[in-house]
Amino acid sequence: MIHNSKIKVAVALSGGVDSAAVAKILKDEGYDVIGLFLKMWKHDGVDDGLLESRKVAEFLKIPFYEIDAEAEFKRVVVEYFVSEYKNLRTPNPCTICNPEIKFKLLIGEAEKLGCAKLATGHYARIKDSETTNNQGAITNKYPNSNYSNKKQFNNTTIYHLLAGFDNSKDQSYMLYRLNQEQLSKVIFPLGELTKKEVRELAKKWDLPVAEKKESQEICFLQNTDYREFLKNEVKDSCIESGDIVDTGGNIVGRHEGLINYTIGQRRGINQQLKNRETKELKNVNTVIPSDSQVLREAEESLYDKKPLYVAGFDRSKNRLIVGEDSEIYKKEMVVSNLSWINVPTHYPLPATNLSVKIRSQAKSVGCKIKNSGLRIKQGTIKVIFDEPQRAVTPGQSAVFFIGDEVIGGGTIEK
Repeated sequence: MIHNSKIKVAVALSGGVDSAAVAKILKDEGYDVIGLFLKMWKHDGVDDGLLESRKVAEFLKIPFYEIDAEAEFKRVVVEYFVSEYKNLRTPNPCTICNPEIKFKLLIGEAEKLGCAKLATGHYARIKDSETTNNQGAITNKYPNSNYSNKKQFNNTTIYHLLAGFDNSKDQSYMLYRLNQEQLSKVIFPLGELTKKEVRELAKKWDLPVAEKKESQEICFLQNTDYREFLKNEVKDSCIESGDIVDTGGNIVGRHEGLINYTIGQRRGINQQLKNRETKELKNVNTVIPSDSQVLREAEESLYDKKPLYVAGFDRSKNRLIVGEDSEIYKKEMVVSNLSWINVPTHYPLPATNLSVKIRSQAKSVGCKIKNSGLRIKQGTIKVIFDEPQRAVTPGQSAVFFIGDEVIGGGTIEK
């Protein structure tokens, strides 16, 4: 019989309800729990998560350690973020941060402190090839938090990353770059719970962060408009205003710098409209007018006009290309910078039963890899969708699934 009290587990505390619930769950199961906080670079220098994490550790009476990752985070994640936008791509910083910063540093620190595993509050699951249960079975109360104490990473055990049970909160998409060794040292206790259940447990336990709202902002730009941040970081023509043109090349308005737009975006497109009676050109915001008077003007002057969305960029002429909704659907995409979760290095891509997500909250859609007969290592693949997809965005991640298992992914090129 395994005595949980002899198993030391580090919990990555973030200051939110999910990580706090993980720490409580594991402590209640009898594990020797410690809290780790990864201090990352913030634009305004303020990190509320540190204070909240300390409160949680004090409430649960567990040791608490802080890891300074500011310099490395800024060098790896923030510079990548700025560079991608400068190249008119829409980056996905979490998919870089997770393997290169967050899990790398947290696992390393956990091991130094004598921990057998690192636990995080991600809504995802891990299963290995040696057992039919997720990460082993010690108790059945929270199946995904349990694992065998003897399990160590080796080249015969294969670890599988699966989607969380809560479809609305599943975070497996963001974890597709984790490797086998990292997956062997991580547990996700919330993988089989819903966000609603976690909130209810946090309130029941009276955790200090039980009522804390979930942030939807970029973690290092909280309370900061990312567009303003980019204007200060990027000194390039992409921040200068220019013409908006339709897919036929006709000028329909003005943009405020290409860096402010992404494929499929509707907000912020200023389109020239003709008044029915005077035929005078007016420049109005077709989506979010500055006030109600402008909205009434737009409605009165608008005739036979359809909403326009960002369809592409002409950097050489500093032009924003827009089109109707039907014009931003694509049947295929090119994906590069491939990363496959399972070994061996040469991964035979399946020809059937394959689906892909092109953004974190998108539904997975059936697809085929045009060069699926090849054994892909690193390189570029062409993906054909079973159904055309809206706003396929360069810079975003394309993550491939077989059923609810993540097999890997890459970066959308075009």
